Amino acid sequence: MKRKAAVEVSYTLNKVNMYGCNRIEYRTLTVSAIFLLVFLASCMSYDQPRLGVAEAVLEEADTSKPVVTTSFQGTTLPPVFEAAFIAGTKVLQGEMAYTFYKYDVGSIKIESGKIIAGDPIVMHDASPFTELFPIGRFPVHLALAKTKDDERVAFSRIVFSENPIVRWEYALKKGQRPISIKDTSIYCYGVDAGIGLFIDSVANYYFNQKKASDWEAVFIEDEKLIRRGYMHEFEGHNLATFTTGYGDGCYATYIGFDKGGRACQLLTDFGLVAWWRL
Repeated sequence: MKRKAAVEVSYTLNKVNMYGCNRIEYRTLTVSAIFLLVFLASCMSYDQPRLGVAEAVLEEADTSKPVVTTSFQGTTLPPVFEAAFIAGTKVLQGEMAYTFYKYDVGSIKIESGKIIAGDPIVMHDASPFTELFPIGRFPVHLALAKTKDDERVAFSRIVFSENPIVRWEYALKKGQRPISIKDTSIYCYGVDAGIGLFIDSVANYYFNQKKASDWEAVFIEDEKLIRRGYMHEFEGHNLATFTTGYGDGCYATYIGFDKGGRACQLLTDFGLVAWWRL
């Protein structure tokens, strides 16, 4: 089953809307572009709406169902959203075999409760989710998926509470209607630089006052971003940034709620595990 994405991406140079992208179905993804060159290429032209570089190098779609082996006992669908952060969880999917572990990025400062997730290229025009999240400092984790000779970020999350999650819903922006996570359409943000972030709206406002060279220092030049991610601190604020799976694409963000309707986690899925086939 393919899932379609309704996406709105606004770039800082010229505003472009992208709609109707298909969820990436892949068997093998080859990434040959150097990160810096991908970023520079992404800024050269926005004359036509287009899919990311990743779309052009995809081979034949893999329709196999993933087989998940884990010690995680939860049953809330999809279990892999939480199981991927438990060391030793394994996923066999077609020719790909992943072993997962959790990487602790640090604690993000949520000042307003209005959180932005997206590609750093569009930070200036980014809008937050409509959900009002708890205020304070909360851990940010990455679920790293290891293969024989590679390692990728499969999921990123902010943990607000350790309460059991009873349901997952799409993190919505203004004007988006609720849909089931099992729907054939998805809400997602476009990535054209191979990296994503979490940031509070207040921190985003102050970071956008900085010079372009400061932006480049955080998202291009810092070696801590290679294959993983890190927490960047600035003037009493911070942001979490990380690589996005196999690079460019369109990635959905979800909220995990407890039985009282409180947000426990905010999670972005970078499309490595085709859990919607289960």
